[in-house]
Formats: sequence, C-alpha cells, structure tokens
Amino acid sequence: SFPAPVISAAKLGHLLLGLKSSHAAGDLAAALGEEVRGPDDCRGRARIVAASFLRLVPLLEERGIDSIEALLEYQDMPAAPVDLSGCAFSALDLKALPASPGVYRFLDSRGRVFYVGKAKNLRVRLGSYFTPSARGTAKGRAVLEQIHSLQIDAVASEMEAALVEAALIAEHRPRLNRQFDVHERPAPYGPRLNLVVILRDTAPSGPNGRACTLHFLRGGRYMARVGGIVPGPSGSGHAAEPFAPWDRARDLIAEIFFPETRVSPDAALDHDAGVDIDWQLVSTFLRKYRDEVNVLDVDECASADAAAARLRVLVEAAVSGPGRTLAR
Repeated sequence: SFPAPVISAAKLGHLLLGLKSSHAAGDLAAALGEEVRGPDDCRGRARIVAASFLRLVPLLEERGIDSIEALLEYQDMPAAPVDLSGCAFSALDLKALPASPGVYRFLDSRGRVFYVGKAKNLRVRLGSYFTPSARGTAKGRAVLEQIHSLQIDAVASEMEAALVEAALIAEHRPRLNRQFDVHERPAPYGPRLNLVVILRDTAPSGPNGRACTLHFLRGGRYMARVGGIVPGPSGSGHAAEPFAPWDRARDLIAEIFFPETRVSPDAALDHDAGVDIDWQLVSTFLRKYRDEVNVLDVDECASADAAAARLRVLVEAAVSGPGRTLAR
C-alpha cells in the first residue's frame, strides 16, 4: 500500500482567498460566489467542494499552476505573510503585546482613530488581524488597507474592557465601528439597569494613592465616564482635594438619571450620544463577581443628592481595598 496524494480544497481556499485554514465548506462556497443547495450532510458538502474546486481552477491557472504535481507542491506552501512595511509596528511588536484583557485603537496615516475594539487577550486578538486569513473578511481587508499604527490600554477584566471600549467609541466615533455594526445578543441575565460602575484604577495616581473611574450606564446603554475620582471632599477635607472630577460626577448623575432637577437646560447631556454595549457580558460579570465589584443602583436612590452620597461611600470602599460595599 502507499499513501495517495490528496488535493485539499480547504488549503486552496486559505492560500488563494485568505480564508481561515480550518474554514467550513460553506465559507469556501460563499467566498467563490457558489450557491449552496441541498442538505448540509456528507453528500451535500462533497457537492460544495466539487463545485468550488471548479471555480478555483482558473485562479490556479492564473498563477501558472496547470498540473497535479504543481498543485500538490503549491498547496503545501505557507500562506504569504501580511506586509507590515508601511506600518509603525512590526510582527515582533505584535508578539510582545500583553496576553491580558484590554482595549485597542487602530489609527490611519493621519493619526485618526478609525476602529476601536476590546479583547480578552490582546496579543491573540490583535495578532488575528495581521494573518493571511484576515483578508477573507470585509472588516479584515478594511483594517489592513487603513492601518498605520495602534494603541492599547490593558485593563483588569473583560467587563472593564467592554466599558472602556464604549467610552472610546463615544469619544472618537470611529468610522469602521459605524460601518460594521455588531448586532447585540439577547440579554437573558436580568433587566437593563441604571448603574454607576466603580472600578479602581490599576496604577496609583496622585498624592492620595489609587483613584477610581466611574462608568455611567442608563438602560444598559453606556453614557459617560469620569476618571480621577478619589475619596472626598467629605473624606479627609484637605484643601488639595481634586473637586473637579466629583463636580463632573454630580452633574452627570443629575443630567443622566434625574433630568428634571437640572438647573441649566443648556448643559443637558445628549442621551442619543450614548453607545450600545455588550450588556450580556457586563451583566454576567456583575452577577459572577457581585461580592467584589462596587456598583451604584441609581433606581434605589430618591434624588441626585442621595445618589451622590451613596457614590462617595462606594468610592471610599473601592479605594480602600477589594470587596464590595453596600451603600444604604
């Protein structure tokens, strides 16, 4: 007996069309414009592969591959790497990225942010954009055509990555995020609440040690964030306390959750400026780590002043150490 040579339509789809190396037969047919008919069983997939191979033959002939021997040699070649010569980073820079949750921004040659994304693993996620298979999707091709540089922010959790991603999308309004909208999954893990999520910054900041960032969610929609929040001014009472972030936080509580108490209508927050978030991810995380994350449920507060008072208690607890505190 002897091993028979095998022509792999999957390998050819990977090399010729930029599909993933383990793509399905239906993906190959779709990339070639082949209509899929019949049931998705063994015979159906065999028909798909046969019809797709006939469409691959002209693409092979364009590359001078006109014999079985040349085809077998070609399909064992590695895919051509993505050309990063026009970028401000290299393949080594991608390999040096942290394998932690975070948010990334893609910038064009003029320094404009055209896409913002989040990742559970920054190294793996960003590396996937710069592989040969990335050319197989419209989004992947758009990134490769425009990318010049990238920026990352490592965070402590997937939930924080989702919140920071929404804040950056609201800030930059990247054109690629608007072009490729992500359809939100159902949220079976509870109602969409009005929350202020308090997350302690990972690095010390300022003379008071660690600070917090507040993320404002109304109806499950991301509205705004305020960073640099430290305990005060009702805490230590020092004159050096940075009051500006607290003033901004109080204003946002009134504008977002208690608009009827707003003093100046001209200072109203445009609620349409909010950004949809992966509410399923956020709500699942909050339920899983409910004993560790401090969250203000604004629906339990009778007024903006009551919400601000509870928020101070939660911020002091978040800064002092791990663990969740209930502000009643």
